[in-house]
Amino acid sequence: MNLPITPNKSNTSTIGGCGNCSSKETFLLHHVRVRGVHRRLCTSCVLRAHPSSFCPCCFTFYDTSPPPPSKRISCSNCTSFTHSHCATSSPPFPFLCPPCADANFNFFNFENINKKTIDKDMATVLLCAAKIAANSMAKAVNVARTEAERRVREAAVCRKRAREALEHVLFLAKRKDADSVQVSASAHLGKRVINNITIGSPQNANSAKTNGNGNHASNASNAEKIKENS
Repeated sequence: MNLPITPNKSNTSTIGGCGNCSSKETFLLHHVRVRGVHRRLCTSCVLRAHPSSFCPCCFTFYDTSPPPPSKRISCSNCTSFTHSHCATSSPPFPFLCPPCADANFNFFNFENINKKTIDKDMATVLLCAAKIAANSMAKAVNVARTEAERRVREAAVCRKRAREALEHVLFLAKRKDADSVQVSASAHLGKRVINNITIGSPQNANSAKTNGNGNHASNASNAEKIKENS
């Protein structure tokens, strides 16, 4: 009973029909998530894609888990579980579920009935498929919520790292400015300006030394002249 779900190659071919078998004889399409892909499937395809989610005889939906092994019979051809009381009194071995035992099995048969009405048996089948689809979409919502929360946490971590990197860059820039101010202050420490000459400046040291030697020479020359006149 396992149904191979094939991807759609063209959206136009399945408009108004099943997203898997493209059948137009569909009473209702169900939104269901199969193997991580959101699909719109007919009731038959929903049931065939989830053989282990219901009893193929009474169409009871296994909400949480299938019946215990003592109360079920496993199909030898698919993963379906049939209630022991739903099977025949002496089930054959190997056991085949109704869809696997009958190659022409069909969950819905619209050939001899009015398509606008359904009987109790078809309503039971339809309800089972609807429960499977609802459960599938509920799981899809949980998966999407978990993924969204994970991405939010990752975004928060990235923002924190970016903020820390920016703060580190600002810290380095401030420290560089502080070092520049300190070096500039040390370079101007002890300097005075006299007669447009910066005293204490290394570049003016030779100029000051030259001026000092010139003053000494001038004083010596004046002393000799005074001595000669006297």
